[in-house]
Amino acid sequence: MDDLQFRRAIYADPNNQDAETIAAQQNDASKKQFAQEICQLDEKIMRALQVPVPEGLSAKLILRQTLASHQVQKRKTRVHLALAASVAIVGGLMLNFMQFSSAYTNLGDYALAHVYHEQGSFANNAGNQVTLSSLNKKMAAFDGNFSKTLGNLIFADYCRFDGMKSLHLVFQGITSPVTVFIVPKNKQLSFSPTFNDNKLFGSSLEFNRSNIIVVADKNESLGQWQKNISETVSWSI
Repeated sequence: MDDLQFRRAIYADPNNQDAETIAAQQNDASKKQFAQEICQLDEKIMRALQVPVPEGLSAKLILRQTLASHQVQKRKTRVHLALAASVAIVGGLMLNFMQFSSAYTNLGDYALAHVYHEQGSFANNAGNQVTLSSLNKKMAAFDGNFSKTLGNLIFADYCRFDGMKSLHLVFQGITSPVTVFIVPKNKQLSFSPTFNDNKLFGSSLEFNRSNIIVVADKNESLGQWQKNISETVSWSI
């Protein structure tokens, strides 16, 4: 596991017990130290979150979202509020939740925001490729399995999707990367069969305990991606 993948795994889940992550710590003292520091920081954040929250603060936290640019596009408005007295609490929530799920009510909007947030992190012509075996080790956390690859998988790691541990996959597409999320079902986000904005298109497949979301540009056939996923994924429960 290279340094970027290790850091992503620890940021997504400071207490990550994935075999690859544990092995990386055992083989590299600096990685082990980094993981310990993030765990300590996570504990401090959890203690900070025990501070009583002023009434009405949750509605104002939308202001400082890292994903504000996308939310502006969806809402067609910008809100400017001063939260000087609550900077510490806002900073803690920003680090702990990353995606600020309170701004989104459905899978589609959140998926688009997640993709835009990491735009530029993945190159469509990347030479690295994740093996099917490595993918299925991570899918085991969701009681799922892929019988074959859906294409050239250039990235596979856990992420936080509305605060939930989810699996983030990036495949090589026709002209740009195709993103696939495996997300546990969550009543806080309504199901979005199809969704889009002026750049990206998406669709969602609903399974017993998880949803699988595909986000790609207009050159991809979402119907074909859905068909391939349905034919290759299986669930143990």
